[in-house]
Amino acid sequence: MSAPLITTLAADLRTAPPPSPEEYASGPAAGVAYRGALSGLVDAAVQELFAEAWEAVAGDGGPHPVRGLALAFVGSQARRDAGPLSDLDCLLIHDGTHPAALIEDIARRLWYPIWDAGLRLDHSVRSLEECRRIAGADLPAAVGLLWIRHIAGDTSLTERAASAVLTDWRGSARRRLPDLLSSAEQRRERAGELAYLVEPDIKEARGGLRDAALVEALVATWLTDRPRGPFDDSLHHLLDLRDALHASASRPTARLGRHDQAEVAARLGISLRALPASLSADDPVDALYRVTAEAARHIQFALGATARRAEYALRASPRPFRLARRRHVAPHLREHAPGVLEHEGELVLAAGADPAADPGLALRLASAALTSRLPISTTALATFTGSSPPREPWSEDNRAHLLTLLAGGEAMIPVAEALDLAGLLTTWMPEWAEVRDRPQRAPIHRHTVDRHILETLAIAATLATELDERDRTTLLLAALLHDIGKVAGAGDHSVEGAGRTPAILERWGMGACAADVTFLVRHHLLLGDAVRSDPDDTELTTHLAGVVGDERKLDLLARLTEADGRAVGPQAWTEWRAGLLARLVERVAGALRSGEGKVP
Repeated sequence: MSAPLITTLAADLRTAPPPSPEEYASGPAAGVAYRGALSGLVDAAVQELFAEAWEAVAGDGGPHPVRGLALAFVGSQARRDAGPLSDLDCLLIHDGTHPAALIEDIARRLWYPIWDAGLRLDHSVRSLEECRRIAGADLPAAVGLLWIRHIAGDTSLTERAASAVLTDWRGSARRRLPDLLSSAEQRRERAGELAYLVEPDIKEARGGLRDAALVEALVATWLTDRPRGPFDDSLHHLLDLRDALHASASRPTARLGRHDQAEVAARLGISLRALPASLSADDPVDALYRVTAEAARHIQFALGATARRAEYALRASPRPFRLARRRHVAPHLREHAPGVLEHEGELVLAAGADPAADPGLALRLASAALTSRLPISTTALATFTGSSPPREPWSEDNRAHLLTLLAGGEAMIPVAEALDLAGLLTTWMPEWAEVRDRPQRAPIHRHTVDRHILETLAIAATLATELDERDRTTLLLAALLHDIGKVAGAGDHSVEGAGRTPAILERWGMGACAADVTFLVRHHLLLGDAVRSDPDDTELTTHLAGVVGDERKLDLLARLTEADGRAVGPQAWTEWRAGLLARLVERVAGALRSGEGKVP
């Protein structure tokens, strides 16, 4: 009870030649063609299996062609983007006219040969009404059923099922959209953000394959347009990455572990690609991280923008203009800063606002996004591509807007990510390009260098609220720059970072605090390293007092140490470690007050 093609399908999928590294390096077309070829193999085998099952059950006297029964693919098989080790997601649809025993026999003749061939199968048997009922009750099932592709049997039945599910999806969008977005946020909390993880789950993490499918699900509501820009190429990269990862691991995994990264980079021809300067790296694994992070950022940003447009469409009045004296009057646009307006729940640029003529516009936009908690529109961000930084040294207003952003805490992170995607962070600080998407080598780190910096900055902002303006500014700048020296070829990144800090601050017109910030960057590991020793060691205490010099810098250094440790992750910062640091700082402060400190 198995069609010849099914018995060899598993082997055919595994042995189908994937694109060469050179073909992958040439662009997404090679991966698309490869997955299309795999889809053709699966279609042919399953179609033959269905024909064999129907003939065995219905016999020569059975109704031909098949009526009231259809086999369809859902999910990735329906989209033709499944990989060689992906599940076969099969849906057997019936209209209730056939006996239950016949349906059960057909299903048995379909599913068992697939299992016997060693293929992973996700299967279900549903009537038309059950398809609608399941899609209405189960949100993940509803999203999967948005893609139904006919394989064999009664074509009209598949079309009716697909049409009914889509119609219900669009009709229930107002009710289901909050749950859909809430489930995505819960998944992000569990799996993290693909762009910033050292060993990401490319399917479940934010910006991964599930989010790309969610974008398409939102578009299917007809509340929003398909995202513009590099969304498609980003999705194709993640699909290529998944296929290469499966081939490297010889199993269907979505976790890009350290042990697979070098081989995956080689399979994808990363070292052969003509990458933009912002993504290139001497190490192919570093380049793979950067290309993947960029793709994840685009998908994550597309999801955010698509969700906002869908939500706004549900809230908006059916009449976008109000009638006054028989003429249309455009709605009032609230101004948040000179040249920055609010429109449909997003920040946009005013007519005539020109980034080329007004380099401070981007900083005002960033500050307004932080204070208003409104997202920046994709159109506004695209306007800043290739823009120039403010004139050096920066003006007082530009410095104030930057510091507003840096002091934003957790709310600062999504704003900074949007600015980074538009290239603004590297415009304001070219040194950022060298740490952007750079993986951490220490296993204890959970984030890339750039995201770790932003996490440290967000925590430092919460630790700086009780400080005076001078010390608050010093701590925020030190948190931003503490790992700016983690670049290729650097020995001690603290020394490298301290060497880069004065030039950055002079550029921003903040040279007055350069000495203190440079000190904190140079010694940001000092206390953390010391707590691994005996905090009650008098010699150690005296040495630290001599290095720090005064209690003010000790306090700032302790706050930076805490922010840095908490940003690394729970393994790096525990209550026990916090207690050790507090005891050490107390002893060093006592040594400073008694005058015991001496410069080593």
